[in-house]
Amino acid sequence: MSDKKTYRAEEAARKRKKKKKTDPKKTLVACLLTIAIIGVMIFTVDKAIGNMYNVGENIPEDLQTDTSIDQDVVNILVCGIDWDDSRTAKMTDVIVYATLDVKAGKVSLLQIPRDTYIGEPANSGKINGVYKDGDEKNQIMNVVKTLNERFGLTVDHYVTVDMESFTILIDHLKEGLNMYVPCPIVLLDKATGNTQTLYSEPGWYRVDGATAEAILRNRNYPDGDVSRLQVQSAFYASLMKHFKEVGVVVCAQLVPTFAKFVTTDMHWTRMVALVTEVLNIDFNDMQIIKPSVHGYVADGQAIVAVEEEEWLRILNENFRPYQEPVTDIVIDEMGEITEDYGVTQTTVQTIGGILAGAG
Repeated sequence: MSDKKTYRAEEAARKRKKKKKTDPKKTLVACLLTIAIIGVMIFTVDKAIGNMYNVGENIPEDLQTDTSIDQDVVNILVCGIDWDDSRTAKMTDVIVYATLDVKAGKVSLLQIPRDTYIGEPANSGKINGVYKDGDEKNQIMNVVKTLNERFGLTVDHYVTVDMESFTILIDHLKEGLNMYVPCPIVLLDKATGNTQTLYSEPGWYRVDGATAEAILRNRNYPDGDVSRLQVQSAFYASLMKHFKEVGVVVCAQLVPTFAKFVTTDMHWTRMVALVTEVLNIDFNDMQIIKPSVHGYVADGQAIVAVEEEEWLRILNENFRPYQEPVTDIVIDEMGEITEDYGVTQTTVQTIGGILAGAG
């Protein structure tokens, strides 16, 4: 090779090496800029999603599950808030205490009848009045404290949902909700006394939002809250079945519409994690429990009283898997009893069992 060619080759090699050299300061600036952009994007997305729902007050640590087991079990209070024309304030017409046993891969739902008598925390003595009659600015905290003080239940998170939102939710589902109705449903117009038979026999029915709301609100059953809670259980099972069938993406599309009716203390990433955990659990490992109650008319109003021994058994076996057992339930004395409707038995159903029984 000639000296001229050798020179040119060496010169080209020097230029290539020179190009490969980078300024460390520029590299650092570029990295910091990239991190800043990513941070802004994350903050923007986080704020946008966080603004979709109402963020409530955090639950005090002394009412939550002990930190030694909070990775194994999560306890969540879910309440449907209702306000009809006959009321001057909102009340918790649906009260469900949910225990997600992460360690065992199991979900247990405790249905607490709205007319459950507890006494002083509510002016009516019923648990559904605790929400509006307490002293806290965050009204759901009244229910959290009552469950802890009266039943020994810890609450890690809460979710409240306005009942009217179910109308909107169901109407946003394609073709409505395919719902199993477990018993005849006859609606009663209190103003006129007229009745309307919505469904004369059990079965699967395609329901729209208004129909779903009427079903969930209906209280016109011969056995009162017994059938009402049974119908609500079937609604939960039908809704879970639908969400599992359509998948996470379709569920996520409902969030902007539904989330504005929700108030919770949870960050949205926590909610996503818990929902994902639940959807991965088999329907046969999701149980809905309504403990036995005793129906009365006391001081002129219909109430149900807990059967203490049975409730303690249910609570300790299903809702305190890694905690010391509850030994006492604190209920104030009832007023004058004028009617005795007798005792209803405990019912335990799984989502899988409800759907299998529905055929």
